[in-house]
Amino acid sequence: MRMLLPAFLLCLALQVQGGPIVREPGAIYLSDFDLPPIRLALREAAPCYFELGAKRYAGTLRFPQSVKLDAVAPDGMLRIRGNARQGGVAAWIDPQVVDGMPPDFIANLRKADERRRQVEELIGRNEVAIGMTLDEVARSLGKPQKRSTRTGRDGSTQVFEYIKYKLVPQTVFTPSYASTIAGYRPEPGKKLETVVMRSGYGYGASTIYVKVPVGTVTVNFLNGVAESIEESEGTLTGANASIVVPPINVTW
Repeated sequence: MRMLLPAFLLCLALQVQGGPIVREPGAIYLSDFDLPPIRLALREAAPCYFELGAKRYAGTLRFPQSVKLDAVAPDGMLRIRGNARQGGVAAWIDPQVVDGMPPDFIANLRKADERRRQVEELIGRNEVAIGMTLDEVARSLGKPQKRSTRTGRDGSTQVFEYIKYKLVPQTVFTPSYASTIAGYRPEPGKKLETVVMRSGYGYGASTIYVKVPVGTVTVNFLNGVAESIEESEGTLTGANASIVVPPINVTW
């Protein structure tokens, strides 16, 4: 007979086994960044909680051990993965109970998260900005029609060239055979009516959309970061390029 886990134990199993994370509003999750695993050493045995605000007690972390950092909350609480007396757990702890975190780590992480949000908004609008990386520009505009790379004293330079298009409607007339209802006439001695059809050849109109070049966008990179953007007249993104800060290193 198959037994079903109680709701509390199922929730605990998902937390421990790395199931879906219920994100806390405003918290910064390291999974949003391309970072190597970050581990912190516990100072002492400490309680941990499934929710911020010390809600839903998850257990007491064993000491000594190192824990893996998952996220940072707005108030500085840390979401970690480690071993509690009750078993493996993923939960929130007070930052005062761990060692090994550089003093500027959280400040840099918040700056990096703000930059990430700005870049994601640009990508969502298919726009580019000075300070974006090669991968970010490619995610926003797609694969460039032309690209080149050169290495010099100042480092490596890359150029992405894009042709911008817009869809222009065009009406096309093609021969067609049409039938229309001309009217009805009664059949003698019958209640039903006969439909009178009128047919003939003619031309039917249809609309198609054609891609028409409207300009070009050239993005110049230095060491993998966009340094300048050149746009020809008629491009859809406008003449003034946005600026974001270059990628921020939050590792130690």
